[in-house]
Parts: sequence; C-alpha cells; structure tokens
Amino acid sequence: MVGDAQFHYINRQCQEFPARGQPAISVDSKKKELVGDFKNGGREWHRQGEPRPVGVRGHDFEDKELGKALPNGRYDPGRNEGWVSVGIDHDTAEFAVASIRQWWARMGSAAYPKAEELLITADAG
Repeated sequence: MVGDAQFHYINRQCQEFPARGQPAISVDSKKKELVGDFKNGGREWHRQGEPRPVGVRGHDFEDKELGKALPNGRYDPGRNEGWVSVGIDHDTAEFAVASIRQWWARMGSAAYPKAEELLITADAG
C-alpha cells in the first residue's frame, strides 16, 4: 500500500543498520511526572519487619520548587537495551539531543565501537 511505504522504509532501515554493525535506536519522551512525596499507585517492597516510613501529600499539586521530572528514553532493539535520562528543566529538543549524547558516551560507543552512522527513529508525539 502507498500509505504504508514510509513504515516499510523505516522498518528496512531498522533491520539494515544493525546488520551492518551500525546502531539504530528509537527515542521517546514520556509523561511528565511530579517530583516529591506524592501518592503513587505502584508498589515498593521491603524485607519483612523493616518497613520504610512513607509520608505522602494529600493532594497531587505540583511543587513549584521541585517541578516535574521529564523522562526521555532510547531503546536499542538490536541489543534489547534501553537508556532513560530524566531532566527537571524543560522538555526540549536540546534535552533530547543531550540525552542521546549521554547514551552514546556511556553505552552506545562501547556497544558499537566501529559505528560510523546512527539511525534514530522518534515518536511523532
């Protein structure tokens, strides 16, 4: 189908890059999260008899001093590995690029020492 052509092209690229030893990563920003002692629907496990006291605010209003956490992740499907950077300033293209640089410096360059190219796919949201 004509409408699927771009997705077929991206899929081919995502297969060809790793086949040539070149990295192909997917990047995405996630929902901003409040920073602080807010109610969280998740679970935290501790050893029996060693509970951790938890103080939680009654309402989830943003703490202007702490702001929000901005998760920005990248996933390497060829190695089935991920990397998440969390910022607290602004969700910008500059932050996204800095996050990719951190991934490359700390993880990508070791995984792909002979890389000459990098394929980056991004969520359009």
